[in-house]
Amino acid sequence: MIQLGCPNSRVKVHHTGINLRRFPYRPRRARSGQPLRLVSVGRLVEKKGIEYAINAVAELSREGLDVTYEVVGDGPLKPDLQRRVAQMELASRVRLVGWRTHTEVREALDRADILLAPCVRAFDGDEEGIPNVLREGMAVGVPVISTFHSGIPELVTDGLNGYLVPERDSVALGDRIRHLARNPDLWLPLTTEARRTVAEDDIEGLNDRFVALLHGVIRPTAAPAASRSSSFLFAR
Repeated sequence: MIQLGCPNSRVKVHHTGINLRRFPYRPRRARSGQPLRLVSVGRLVEKKGIEYAINAVAELSREGLDVTYEVVGDGPLKPDLQRRVAQMELASRVRLVGWRTHTEVREALDRADILLAPCVRAFDGDEEGIPNVLREGMAVGVPVISTFHSGIPELVTDGLNGYLVPERDSVALGDRIRHLARNPDLWLPLTTEARRTVAEDDIEGLNDRFVALLHGVIRPTAAPAASRSSSFLFAR
């Protein structure tokens, strides 16, 4: 909208949010003798970047890191991803479990040590806004790793409340997973800050701010049309 000529002062970004009462925070701790559990949640389409996470898991597994990866969701790329898992001999490491209910997604987040959202801009231009599952993971205390993609850096600040890597970079993604695996003392400060971040966009507070924004664009009906000005609202 700004590129089309709308003044910056007329554009307001209003984020979506979650009801934090439905997502209680639970600190994660490394479990001795257990594999590092990774999870992704989303429709199996190109912009989710799941293939790059599978590549990272393959490399970490070759290095000897005990890791598992659960992919929750369905979509047109599922057969291709299943073939990739088979070709890379990762059947014991990577599970594509298909569509799940919201309750089951919550259970998957509760099981996880790290949430991956390796989003990319698809070759047809399709891209994310800010995936809601990132908010949910940050709310419940799962360390998150995502990408410098679209609106994600508006939520995740690299090194403060999670980690961000370049799009389509399996090596960088694996490096961040390895870093968290080797430094479990980082989990608590990252997730504490993540919870604080999403608390700023709790749905009830967002609704109040949205009402205030709408009031801000209302003009008296008696005002001459030429004197009225419009504001635009962009929601992520």
